[in-house]
Amino acid sequence: MLLAFNALMAERNVTRAAKRVGLTQQGMSGQLARMRDLFSDRLFLRQAGGVVPTPRAEALFPSVQIALSALEKVVSAPSFDPATSDGLVTIAASDYAIALLLPGLLQLIQKQAPSFRVVVRPVETGSLAGRMREEGIDLALTVREFAPPSLQSRILFKDRYVGVVRAGHPLAGKAVSLDDFCASPHLLVSPFRGDASGPTDHTLAAIGRTRMVGLVVPGFSVVGSLLEQTDLMAVLPERLLTVMHRDLWTFETPIPVPGFELEAIWPERLNADPAHIWIRDLIVEASRMHHVLQ
Repeated sequence: MLLAFNALMAERNVTRAAKRVGLTQQGMSGQLARMRDLFSDRLFLRQAGGVVPTPRAEALFPSVQIALSALEKVVSAPSFDPATSDGLVTIAASDYAIALLLPGLLQLIQKQAPSFRVVVRPVETGSLAGRMREEGIDLALTVREFAPPSLQSRILFKDRYVGVVRAGHPLAGKAVSLDDFCASPHLLVSPFRGDASGPTDHTLAAIGRTRMVGLVVPGFSVVGSLLEQTDLMAVLPERLLTVMHRDLWTFETPIPVPGFELEAIWPERLNADPAHIWIRDLIVEASRMHHVLQ
């Protein structure tokens, strides 16, 4: 009704006003009848070539324009300009995802949005959907098994596991047998509960074997230093080694350990948010920058 009133004030002609708002002439006449009833005034009087507003319509016009302007702001898509934004995104990520993606992501953010801020929190066990709702986490970089189907996602890359020892390890440069593999003391990364088992142990259990886990650590950041200074063996994501910069030797595990896919995961409520779309696109671009995306 407000649009019809505004069109009549602008066009001063029922036919042209109807066309302006996508109504038939009959539809516009119906809108005018309802307006007259609502305001107890004729509002627009017929004259040669069109209509003329009454004093009541003239008085209403400024308020109608204000109302339409406010309504347009409510229904229009929110705008986002990275160059002027001082917004904040909260990302839940493991140190593995941080090591591979965060440097490139921050480079892109600093170029496009120098005042934009990033907060990184650890990925933890429990309901990721609940944490996103209650703790204000906007996006998570993790594997699908930690996210319910209700969350939106995009696969960023795949990774596979390889065996790793220091370059001077007694087994370095040799074909590592299954017996050698199981007998060697292993370093295991267990970021959530500190369990002394992981994908490698599940794979070995399927063939009735076990390995000796000599050390369990909560994250990947200390792994390179520990391997370089001890005779521990580890089974690590291959891509992690590209940013570890240590004197290590890698080998194919004697039994293949299933790999995984890292995903960007977010709540549906942010699916169409311009700032969130922008940060998701930057994460994908950061993957490409470092030849991670497949």
